[in-house]
Amino acid sequence: MDNGKFCMKIVIIIPTYNEKSNIEKMIPVLEKDIFPKISNHSMAILIVDDNSPDGTAEVVKEYMKKWLNIHLLSGKKNGLGAAYVRGMKFAMDKMDADAVMEFDSDFQHNPQDIPRLVKAMDEGADYVIGSRYINGGSIPKEWGADRKFLSVFGNLFTRVVWLNFKIHDMTSGFKLTKTIFLKKVDLDHMLAQNFAYKMQIIHDIIKLKAKIQEVPIVFYERTQGKSKISLQDQFKSFYVVTRLGIYDRKRFLQFLIVGGTGFVLQFITVYVVIIFGIKQFIAAMIGGEIAILWNFFANNMWTFKDTRSLQQQGRIWQRLVKFNFVSLASIGVQGLVVYLAVKFLGEKLKFFGLIVHTSIAILFPTIILLVIPMNYVIYNRFIWKTHQLKK
Repeated sequence: MDNGKFCMKIVIIIPTYNEKSNIEKMIPVLEKDIFPKISNHSMAILIVDDNSPDGTAEVVKEYMKKWLNIHLLSGKKNGLGAAYVRGMKFAMDKMDADAVMEFDSDFQHNPQDIPRLVKAMDEGADYVIGSRYINGGSIPKEWGADRKFLSVFGNLFTRVVWLNFKIHDMTSGFKLTKTIFLKKVDLDHMLAQNFAYKMQIIHDIIKLKAKIQEVPIVFYERTQGKSKISLQDQFKSFYVVTRLGIYDRKRFLQFLIVGGTGFVLQFITVYVVIIFGIKQFIAAMIGGEIAILWNFFANNMWTFKDTRSLQQQGRIWQRLVKFNFVSLASIGVQGLVVYLAVKFLGEKLKFFGLIVHTSIAILFPTIILLVIPMNYVIYNRFIWKTHQLKK
C-alpha cells in the first residue's frame, strides 16, 4: 500500500444483536449520504449478526437486494469481541478488504465522521482512532458521574500501565485499520470475547509500529436500546490491559535477572583475576566476557526462547560467535571506563569507608547506566528479534 493513495476496499464491520430499529436507519444513511462522499474508495458493509431474535438479519437481507455492497455474516452470540473478530476474518479472507472499520449500529458513532477517518488514512495513517479525548472530541453529557469516571479512568489506566501517552483514547470502539497490520494480529488467541478485545488489538497494532492517528469525534448517548457493557466486562478490560502490560515487561524482567546473575559472576571473576596480578582493565574485560557467555546461554534458553531467531540463525555455536562479536562493544565500554577510572582516580578508592579496587567500585554504575541498556537494545535488534512465534 502507498499510504492509502490508491483505491482501497474498505469494509465497515457492524456487529448487531437485536438492532433492527437502528440498522433500518443506519444502512440507508451509509449508502445514500456517506459513501458518495468517499468516491476514491470502494466501500462495503458487513453486518455481523448474532442470530438476533428481533429480525435484524431479515432487514439486512432486504437491503442486500437493493445494494450489492452489503454482506451478512450470522453466528452464535459469543460477545462483541468474538463478533468483530469473526467479521475481521471474513472481511480479510472473503472480501479482500484493504482496511476495516469498527463501527456501532446505534448511532453513538456519527456516520458523518467516517469520511474524516478515511481521509486520515489517505494522508498516511495505518490505524485511525476516532478519539473522544483530544480537542474536538467528547463523551456523552448524559452519562452519569460513574460512567464518565469509568471511561476516563479506564483510558488513563491503560495509558499508564502501557507507558504510552502519545495515544489519548485507548478504549475507542470507532477505528479504521489497514489489513496489512491486522493480518499480523493473532485473532485466534484473544484474551477476551467481549469489549476488551479492542485493548488487545490496539496493543498489538502499537507493537507492530503502525502509524497511528487520532481524529476527534463526539461520542453520543444511545437513543434506542441499552448499553451492553457490564461490570464484568469492565473488570475484564482491566485484566487484559494489566496482563498485556506485564507481558510486555516480562522479557525485560527476565533479562534483568539474567544480567544480575551475570554481574555476580563478573564481579567474582574480576576480583579473582586481580588477585593473580592481572591489570584491572584487563580483568574487567575478562569478567565482561564471562558475563557475556552466561548472558548468551541463559537468555537463549529462557529470555528469548520464543523468538524466530532460534530457528533462523543456524547452530548455537554460530549464534554464539555472532552474539560475542556484537557484544564486544559492552566489553570495550567496561574496559575503557575502568582504564580511565584507574588512570585518573588511582588503583584503589575509598568506597563507603572501605578501600576497594577502582575497577570493582566503578563496574556497578557502568553496568547499570551503560551496559545493561546497550545490551538490551543489541539483543532485541540484532541477536534475538522479538517477533513472537505464532502458536
